[in-house]
Amino acid sequence: MNGTTQTTSVEGKHGRVRLGALLAAFLMVGAVVVVSSRSAFSDTTDNASNSWTAGTVVITDDDGGSAMFNATAMAPGDSTTECIAVTYSGSLVPADVSLYGVSGGTGLDAYLDVTIDLGTGGAFGDCTGFAGSNSYTGTLANFSATHTNFGTGVGGWSPAVNPESRTYRITVTMQDNNAAQGLNGTATFTWEAQNQ
Repeated sequence: MNGTTQTTSVEGKHGRVRLGALLAAFLMVGAVVVVSSRSAFSDTTDNASNSWTAGTVVITDDDGGSAMFNATAMAPGDSTTECIAVTYSGSLVPADVSLYGVSGGTGLDAYLDVTIDLGTGGAFGDCTGFAGSNSYTGTLANFSATHTNFGTGVGGWSPAVNPESRTYRITVTMQDNNAAQGLNGTATFTWEAQNQ
């Protein structure tokens, strides 16, 4: 009986020793993994403060909000000439500028001959010093029918610097046609700029 008890007791001690050794081994492996994870090398680099800004397309004229023409009681052969300076000041250069328009009224636009010259010198209400060349000759009605948007406009120029100005000299002459009697006409001239 004593011999059996001793054998069982020895086996129990060996089992506990093996279990203790196994547990110690697991703890050591876990410690190695933790230590290895904590001692990894690392580095970073970055490119900060990136930003974006849109450019601008800006076109203005010097009319101060006033109409170029306000002619009343025109007779056959009467003619009026006015100038207007147009300035491109957008940040996007080069750009393209084009002139188009629309007319209205009771039909007088068909009897108004228009010439449009593009050049330099002069200003709104004063064509003194103007020098340029012709961009359009025809009736006001034809102008508004055929030059309706940027793509079909006339008097085009391409600003290459900011700012850059051009002057338009517009002459309107009443035809000697009795059919024009008592009619009236209106017009809006539009300058549009687009970056290239």
